[in-house]
Amino acid sequence: MFVEQKGNPKIDWKMFVKGQQDKVSIEHIMPQTPSNDYWQSRFSTYNEEQLNYLNGTLGNLLPLSQSINSSLQNDSFDDKVRPKNDKRRGYADGSHSEIEVSKYTEWTKDTIIERGLKLLQFMENRWGFKFKSERSKLYFLGLDSFYDFSDDQSEESDIIQE
Repeated sequence: MFVEQKGNPKIDWKMFVKGQQDKVSIEHIMPQTPSNDYWQSRFSTYNEEQLNYLNGTLGNLLPLSQSINSSLQNDSFDDKVRPKNDKRRGYADGSHSEIEVSKYTEWTKDTIIERGLKLLQFMENRWGFKFKSERSKLYFLGLDSFYDFSDDQSEESDIIQE
């Protein structure tokens, strides 16, 4: 279930494919339907296509037990980090990934991009590959359209260095 390393529980693929009750799912930190006032105040300036990219990118995704994921739904980021009711736990009391997310004070486009880039950096270090450029990382995350790369000569197809 958990792979132990230095006493800290790590996520294992088996957690995503086990019985429905104990299953781990993927939480969208900014919900797929961001109707809460918190989300509206931070993301209402983006069009539907931009919201889809932000919502589905790596930096906005978090492994979470299915039961907790279902209870969070459209809650504000603050309520996801530290719920107002004591009937469920929040990110601040969760896994290492959840605790890392709980350290952010806001959840915005910039936060999503920052977290996505951090996760890619972790992957580069862990598995020994290297993206060619920052643009390549943003392209991989599906977020390059948020930037003007008119001065950048690199090609999106050249993502990984050989």
